[in-house]
Amino acid sequence: MSKAIPVSAYIITLNEEENIGFCLDRLVEFDEVILVDSGSTDATLAIAEAYPNVTASFNAWPGFSAQKAHALELCRNEWVLNVDADELITDEYLDELRRVVSDNKVDGLESNRTLYRWGRRPRHFGRDDRLIRLFRKSAGHYEDRRVHESISVTGEIAQTDATIIHNENLTFSQRIGKSNSYSEAKARDKFDKGQNASVLTIGLIFPLTFIQIYVFKGHFLDGVDGFMTSMNAAFYNFMKYSKLREMNRLRRQRAQQAHIKHPPNASDQ
Repeated sequence: MSKAIPVSAYIITLNEEENIGFCLDRLVEFDEVILVDSGSTDATLAIAEAYPNVTASFNAWPGFSAQKAHALELCRNEWVLNVDADELITDEYLDELRRVVSDNKVDGLESNRTLYRWGRRPRHFGRDDRLIRLFRKSAGHYEDRRVHESISVTGEIAQTDATIIHNENLTFSQRIGKSNSYSEAKARDKFDKGQNASVLTIGLIFPLTFIQIYVFKGHFLDGVDGFMTSMNAAFYNFMKYSKLREMNRLRRQRAQQAHIKHPPNASDQ
Protein backbone atom coordinates (compact mmCIF):
# COMPACT_ATOMS: atom_id res chain seq x y z
CA MET A 1 0.00 0.00 0.00
CA SER A 2 1.43 3.41 -1.02
CA LYS A 3 2.21 6.04 1.59
CA ALA A 4 -0.60 8.49 2.28
CA ILE A 5 -0.32 11.90 0.65
CA PRO A 6 0.71 14.31 3.47
CA VAL A 7 -2.14 16.72 2.73
CA SER A 8 -5.33 17.51 4.65
CA ALA A 9 -8.34 17.86 2.35
CA TYR A 10 -11.30 19.75 3.82
CA ILE A 11 -14.92 19.91 2.73
CA ILE A 12 -18.04 21.67 4.03
CA THR A 13 -21.37 19.93 3.47
CA LEU A 14 -25.13 20.17 3.78
CA ASN A 15 -27.28 17.39 2.30
CA GLU A 16 -24.72 16.19 -0.26
CA GLU A 17 -25.54 12.47 -0.34
CA GLU A 18 -25.69 12.46 -4.15
CA ASN A 19 -22.18 13.88 -4.47
CA ILE A 20 -20.05 13.16 -1.42
CA GLY A 21 -19.18 9.53 -2.20
CA PHE A 22 -17.79 10.39 -5.65
CA CYS A 23 -15.79 13.25 -4.14
CA LEU A 24 -14.33 11.15 -1.32
CA ASP A 25 -13.44 8.31 -3.69
CA ARG A 26 -10.85 10.66 -5.21
CA LEU A 27 -9.40 11.53 -1.78
CA VAL A 28 -8.74 8.06 -0.34
CA GLU A 29 -4.96 8.48 -0.70
CA PHE A 30 -4.87 11.64 1.43
CA ASP A 31 -3.59 11.55 4.99
CA GLU A 32 -6.82 13.04 6.29
CA VAL A 33 -10.09 14.51 5.08
CA ILE A 34 -11.84 17.01 7.34
CA LEU A 35 -15.58 17.20 6.70
CA VAL A 36 -17.59 19.89 8.49
CA ASP A 37 -21.35 19.49 8.19
CA SER A 38 -23.93 22.14 9.04
CA GLY A 39 -26.90 19.86 9.73
CA SER A 40 -27.51 17.37 6.92
CA THR A 41 -30.76 15.43 7.15
CA ASP A 42 -29.84 12.94 4.42
CA ALA A 43 -27.15 10.23 4.28
CA THR A 44 -24.20 12.61 3.83
CA LEU A 45 -22.57 11.81 7.18
CA ALA A 46 -23.26 8.07 6.99
CA ILE A 47 -21.53 7.91 3.61
CA ALA A 48 -18.58 10.04 4.76
CA GLU A 49 -17.99 8.07 7.95
CA ALA A 50 -17.46 4.88 5.91
CA TYR A 51 -14.12 6.30 4.71
CA PRO A 52 -11.31 5.60 7.22
CA ASN A 53 -9.42 8.84 6.52
CA VAL A 54 -12.48 11.09 7.02
CA THR A 55 -13.09 12.99 10.26
CA ALA A 56 -16.61 14.43 10.32
CA SER A 57 -17.96 17.04 12.71
CA PHE A 58 -20.87 19.47 13.05
CA ASN A 59 -20.70 23.25 13.07
CA ALA A 60 -23.77 25.50 12.92
CA TRP A 61 -23.80 27.50 9.71
CA PRO A 62 -21.89 30.82 10.08
CA GLY A 63 -21.53 31.62 6.36
CA PHE A 64 -19.26 30.20 3.66
CA SER A 65 -16.02 31.93 4.59
CA ALA A 66 -16.37 31.30 8.31
CA GLN A 67 -17.32 27.66 7.78
CA LYS A 68 -14.35 27.02 5.52
CA ALA A 69 -12.05 28.85 7.92
CA HIS A 70 -13.33 26.59 10.71
CA ALA A 71 -12.67 23.47 8.62
CA LEU A 72 -9.22 24.76 7.70
CA GLU A 73 -8.37 25.25 11.36
CA LEU A 74 -9.13 21.57 12.05
CA CYS A 75 -6.55 20.36 9.50
CA ARG A 76 -3.38 18.95 11.06
CA ASN A 77 -1.11 19.05 7.98
CA GLU A 78 0.74 22.10 6.69
CA TRP A 79 -0.39 21.39 3.12
CA VAL A 80 -4.17 21.60 2.70
CA LEU A 81 -6.62 21.13 -0.15
CA ASN A 82 -10.08 22.65 -0.28
CA VAL A 83 -12.65 20.64 -2.27
CA ASP A 84 -16.39 21.15 -2.59
CA ALA A 85 -18.67 18.14 -2.26
CA ASP A 86 -19.67 18.33 -5.93
CA GLU A 87 -16.08 18.44 -7.19
CA LEU A 88 -13.69 15.71 -8.36
CA ILE A 89 -9.92 16.02 -8.57
CA THR A 90 -8.56 14.61 -11.83
CA ASP A 91 -5.54 12.33 -12.22
CA GLU A 92 -3.62 15.22 -13.78
CA TYR A 93 -4.39 17.47 -10.83
CA LEU A 94 -3.39 14.76 -8.37
CA ASP A 95 -0.04 14.39 -10.16
CA GLU A 96 0.54 18.15 -9.94
CA LEU A 97 -0.44 18.15 -6.27
CA ARG A 98 2.04 15.38 -5.49
CA ARG A 99 4.81 17.24 -7.33
CA VAL A 100 4.17 20.58 -5.60
CA VAL A 101 4.00 19.02 -2.14
CA SER A 102 7.10 16.91 -2.76
CA ASP A 103 9.15 19.84 -4.13
CA ASN A 104 7.94 22.06 -1.25
CA LYS A 105 9.17 25.23 -2.99
CA VAL A 106 5.98 27.30 -3.32
CA ASP A 107 3.08 28.29 -1.09
CA GLY A 108 0.10 27.44 -3.26
CA LEU A 109 -1.10 26.02 -6.57
CA GLU A 110 -3.52 27.80 -8.90
CA SER A 111 -5.41 25.48 -11.24
CA ASN A 112 -8.47 25.23 -13.45
CA ARG A 113 -11.96 24.26 -12.41
CA THR A 114 -14.08 22.91 -15.26
CA LEU A 115 -17.87 22.97 -15.07
CA TYR A 116 -19.94 19.97 -16.11
CA ARG A 117 -23.71 20.15 -15.88
CA TRP A 118 -25.48 16.78 -15.90
CA GLY A 119 -22.41 15.15 -17.44
CA ARG A 120 -21.95 17.69 -20.23
CA ARG A 121 -19.67 20.68 -20.51
CA PRO A 122 -21.75 23.80 -21.32
CA ARG A 123 -20.82 25.65 -24.50
CA HIS A 124 -19.83 29.32 -24.23
CA PHE A 125 -16.94 31.72 -24.86
CA GLY A 126 -15.79 31.76 -21.25
CA ARG A 127 -12.76 30.07 -19.79
CA ASP A 128 -12.48 27.70 -16.86
CA ASP A 129 -12.34 29.24 -13.40
CA ARG A 130 -8.85 29.81 -12.02
CA LEU A 131 -8.70 28.96 -8.32
CA ILE A 132 -6.18 28.27 -5.57
CA ARG A 133 -7.27 25.09 -3.81
CA LEU A 134 -3.93 23.65 -2.64
CA PHE A 135 -1.84 25.81 -0.31
CA ARG A 136 0.15 25.95 2.89
CA LYS A 137 -2.15 26.31 5.88
CA SER A 138 0.16 28.89 7.46
CA ALA A 139 0.03 31.06 4.31
CA GLY A 140 -3.74 31.10 3.67
CA HIS A 141 -6.75 32.85 5.14
CA TYR A 142 -10.35 33.52 4.12
CA GLU A 143 -11.72 37.00 3.64
CA ASP A 144 -14.84 37.81 5.64
CA ARG A 145 -17.63 37.11 3.14
CA ARG A 146 -20.94 35.31 3.48
CA VAL A 147 -20.77 33.93 -0.07
CA HIS A 148 -18.36 33.74 -3.04
CA GLU A 149 -15.58 33.06 -0.59
CA SER A 150 -11.98 32.79 -1.76
CA ILE A 151 -8.70 31.94 -0.12
CA SER A 152 -5.97 34.57 0.08
CA VAL A 153 -2.49 33.06 0.04
CA THR A 154 0.67 34.95 0.93
CA GLY A 155 3.74 33.76 -0.96
CA GLU A 156 4.67 32.21 -4.29
CA ILE A 157 1.91 30.57 -6.31
CA ALA A 158 2.62 27.88 -8.90
CA GLN A 159 0.44 27.59 -12.02
CA THR A 160 -0.98 24.51 -13.70
CA ASP A 161 -3.48 23.72 -16.46
CA ALA A 162 -4.61 20.62 -14.56
CA THR A 163 -8.25 20.83 -13.58
CA ILE A 164 -10.78 20.01 -10.90
CA ILE A 165 -14.16 18.89 -12.23
CA HIS A 166 -17.21 20.74 -10.91
CA ASN A 167 -20.35 18.61 -11.34
CA GLU A 168 -23.30 20.95 -11.02
CA ASN A 169 -26.17 18.47 -11.18
CA LEU A 170 -28.90 20.82 -9.96
CA THR A 171 -32.42 21.11 -11.29
CA PHE A 172 -33.40 24.54 -12.56
CA SER A 173 -35.56 25.01 -9.45
CA GLN A 174 -32.53 24.25 -7.28
CA ARG A 175 -30.41 26.69 -9.28
CA ILE A 176 -33.02 29.42 -8.83
CA GLY A 177 -33.22 28.65 -5.11
CA LYS A 178 -29.44 28.83 -4.84
CA SER A 179 -29.39 32.17 -6.65
CA ASN A 180 -32.04 33.50 -4.29
CA SER A 181 -30.11 32.51 -1.15
CA TYR A 182 -26.75 33.62 -2.55
CA SER A 183 -28.16 37.00 -3.57
CA GLU A 184 -29.39 37.49 0.00
CA ALA A 185 -25.93 36.79 1.42
CA LYS A 186 -24.16 38.98 -1.15
CA ALA A 187 -26.58 41.85 -0.55
CA ARG A 188 -25.92 41.56 3.19
CA ASP A 189 -22.16 41.77 2.57
CA LYS A 190 -22.64 44.95 0.54
CA PHE A 191 -25.05 46.37 3.12
CA ASP A 192 -22.51 45.83 5.90
CA LYS A 193 -20.00 47.85 3.86
CA GLY A 194 -22.44 50.78 3.63
CA GLN A 195 -23.31 50.27 -0.05
CA ASN A 196 -26.69 50.96 -1.65
CA ALA A 197 -28.34 50.46 -5.06
CA SER A 198 -29.94 53.13 -7.21
CA VAL A 199 -33.24 52.77 -9.05
CA LEU A 200 -31.27 52.97 -12.30
CA THR A 201 -29.07 50.04 -11.27
CA ILE A 202 -32.08 47.92 -10.35
CA GLY A 203 -33.82 48.80 -13.61
CA LEU A 204 -30.86 48.02 -15.87
CA ILE A 205 -29.04 45.19 -14.12
CA PHE A 206 -31.33 42.39 -15.35
CA PRO A 207 -31.22 43.15 -19.11
CA LEU A 208 -27.53 44.12 -19.05
CA THR A 209 -26.52 40.94 -17.22
CA PHE A 210 -28.60 38.80 -19.57
CA ILE A 211 -27.01 40.40 -22.66
CA GLN A 212 -23.52 40.04 -21.19
CA ILE A 213 -23.95 36.33 -20.36
CA TYR A 214 -26.11 35.23 -23.28
CA VAL A 215 -24.49 37.25 -26.09
CA PHE A 216 -20.98 38.39 -25.16
CA LYS A 217 -20.03 35.31 -23.14
CA GLY A 218 -21.58 33.09 -25.79
CA HIS A 219 -24.12 31.09 -23.80
CA PHE A 220 -26.43 31.26 -26.83
CA LEU A 221 -24.25 28.41 -28.15
CA ASP A 222 -25.76 26.16 -25.49
CA GLY A 223 -29.33 26.44 -26.77
CA VAL A 224 -32.18 26.47 -24.25
CA ASP A 225 -29.79 25.57 -21.41
CA GLY A 226 -27.69 28.62 -22.22
CA PHE A 227 -30.78 30.81 -22.24
CA MET A 228 -31.84 29.47 -18.84
CA THR A 229 -28.33 29.98 -17.43
CA SER A 230 -28.32 33.58 -18.64
CA MET A 231 -31.75 34.25 -17.17
CA ASN A 232 -30.65 32.78 -13.85
CA ALA A 233 -27.54 34.98 -13.77
CA ALA A 234 -29.65 38.04 -14.54
CA PHE A 235 -32.12 37.06 -11.81
CA TYR A 236 -29.27 36.70 -9.31
CA ASN A 237 -27.95 40.23 -9.97
CA PHE A 238 -31.44 41.75 -9.98
CA MET A 239 -32.28 40.12 -6.65
CA LYS A 240 -28.92 41.09 -5.14
CA TYR A 241 -29.33 44.82 -5.79
CA SER A 242 -33.08 44.83 -5.06
CA LYS A 243 -32.45 43.23 -1.66
CA LEU A 244 -29.62 45.68 -0.97
CA ARG A 245 -31.92 48.63 -1.65
CA GLU A 246 -34.63 47.08 0.52
CA MET A 247 -32.19 46.58 3.40
CA ASN A 248 -31.26 50.26 3.29
CA ARG A 249 -34.92 51.28 3.15
CA LEU A 250 -35.77 49.13 6.17
CA ARG A 251 -32.86 50.61 8.10
CA ARG A 252 -34.11 54.15 7.41
CA GLN A 253 -37.65 53.21 8.41
CA ARG A 254 -36.49 51.69 11.67
CA ALA A 255 -34.42 54.76 12.43
CA GLN A 256 -37.47 56.97 11.81
CA GLN A 257 -39.66 54.78 14.02
CA ALA A 258 -37.09 54.89 16.81
CA HIS A 259 -37.00 58.70 16.52
CA ILE A 260 -40.81 58.90 16.80
CA LYS A 261 -40.90 56.58 19.83
CA HIS A 262 -38.03 58.36 21.57
CA PRO A 263 -38.06 62.04 20.52
CA PRO A 264 -35.33 64.29 21.92
CA ASN A 265 -36.18 66.17 25.12
CA ALA A 266 -36.92 69.84 24.84
CA SER A 267 -33.94 70.52 27.11
CA ASP A 268 -31.72 68.91 24.50
CA GLN A 269 -32.79 71.35 21.80
